[in-house]
Amino acid sequence: METEHLPASYSPIRWAVLVALCLSGVCFQLVAMAYAPLLGEVAKGLNVELPQAVQLMTIFMLFSSFSFFIGGVFADRYGPALSVTVSAALAFVPTFLTLWVGESYAAVAVIRALQGFTVGFCMAGMVPLAIRWFPMEQRALALGITGACIPLGAMAGVVLTPMLFNAFGDWKAAMAGISVIPLLTLLYCAFIFRLTRGREPAMIGAPEGQGSAGAGARAALASPFTWLGVVVTFAANWLMQTAFGITPSYFAEAAPVGLGLGPMAGGSLMSIMQVASIIAPVIGGYITGKYLGGRPGGMLVAALLLSVTYGALQFSGIYGVQPLFFLFLILPGLGIGMLMPLLQTKIAEAYDPRIVGTMNGIWMGVGSFGGSVGLFVSAQALAATGTYVSTVNILAVVAVAGALLAIVLNRLQRGSSAAPGNVGDKAAA
Repeated sequence: METEHLPASYSPIRWAVLVALCLSGVCFQLVAMAYAPLLGEVAKGLNVELPQAVQLMTIFMLFSSFSFFIGGVFADRYGPALSVTVSAALAFVPTFLTLWVGESYAAVAVIRALQGFTVGFCMAGMVPLAIRWFPMEQRALALGITGACIPLGAMAGVVLTPMLFNAFGDWKAAMAGISVIPLLTLLYCAFIFRLTRGREPAMIGAPEGQGSAGAGARAALASPFTWLGVVVTFAANWLMQTAFGITPSYFAEAAPVGLGLGPMAGGSLMSIMQVASIIAPVIGGYITGKYLGGRPGGMLVAALLLSVTYGALQFSGIYGVQPLFFLFLILPGLGIGMLMPLLQTKIAEAYDPRIVGTMNGIWMGVGSFGGSVGLFVSAQALAATGTYVSTVNILAVVAVAGALLAIVLNRLQRGSSAAPGNVGDKAAA
């Protein structure tokens, strides 16, 4: 049973909507990473030890994981445009108020918790807005572009906050200065979503006799497809967070722990993988739309298989030959960088548009804990073996397992319905 009716044409204003999504994504990563370069100054300003200041980063990550569940339900109930706007507001208001309430560790912890909610509210709005504004063959590209923009926020955060600190001489003033970007984003989102209100293509409109959105959500939650998708998302987060978290240290530390290249070389080499991961979502989205009819299943499997190549970084025949070393930094960077936008495109393809926000929240919310588990397992493996090689091998195994599970996921989806957007529909009807 079809659950969406594609209009004959889509307004060019959809690209202005996409800019709002990109800016909102930049903002949540901006406020996430703004503290990282100034943790020492934050500790001094709050009169706490450095490890306690580092916990402010953990608070953000913890509440960002929980925010997926709340943001998904919010987007389905009140609309994805409002969800994205709320994300921008949460990036601006608490960050700006740091200038006045940043004297207390407890107050700053609350600020970090509120900032953490920017992630779930933004991500919850992305997929429904992509469904609403873009034809199926362009959705992967649209989500890929937003996925490519999000890391730019992290880069801006670690570059701009030290500059602002040097200019103002105060970490709280630096945070207030960085809040200008979320403020401009908030104003843009409010303007563009008001301008486009009522002009959306007619994407949602269940045929007569189809069950309610609530029944559809319950049916989707009972579907093995949903929970296998959560497992694949868990594996993707394991790969992403662990690879980006341990690779610089793996390159830098002396043998036999790592490759012994030193901190400077380790950071420079890691940047190759990071750049590849930034352009990867656009490449994956383009291929999915151009050659795969907008269906991301095959590209998702390919991205996980590309991620397996990370395992080659343990071999001297690879890291000892510069062209091969660079190649095997680029390949896993491309694979890992594609994963989240492709998973979001999978969600957009698989579910009734009325429950996409909720399903996105469940996949991304539960799956986000894969990053924490991956880092914990890596630390335990390093402690047990005294070398990062064990962690490299674990990542390769996780990538292979993820690829096999993604193949099963694709088959489950094909078995649930002949048309996209129908996971759980039969049970809900």
